[in-house]
Amino acid sequence: MRNLSLILSFFLLLFLSGTAFGQNQDIIAYTPEKTDLSKSITVYPNPATDYVNIKLNTLEASTAKITLYTILGSELKVEKETVNEHEVRLKVKDLATGYYLIAVRDEQLQFKATYKFLKR
Repeated sequence: MRNLSLILSFFLLLFLSGTAFGQNQDIIAYTPEKTDLSKSITVYPNPATDYVNIKLNTLEASTAKITLYTILGSELKVEKETVNEHEVRLKVKDLATGYYLIAVRDEQLQFKATYKFLKR
């Protein structure tokens, strides 16, 4: 029984630390609103060939900051097009095949999330 308690305490500590398994992430106080907000964003098509769309169901495209990164963390400059008030399109046609990260931030709502997609 004591061993089970120690194991559960260990995993709880790993979960709360935010650095489990070598992943160094900013610790964010998650509220139900922020969790639901991150789930309301859709990145498609995935995998992408020419363009990738970011549908911001509850965020405004004009206030959201969208940044594209390589899987190693280097920021990339790509052509961005606002499709409508809740959707942005990134031109990924000229990128090499591989995985990329899209960071979505909204300063007004204090929201940030990262999404992974595959460029074919």
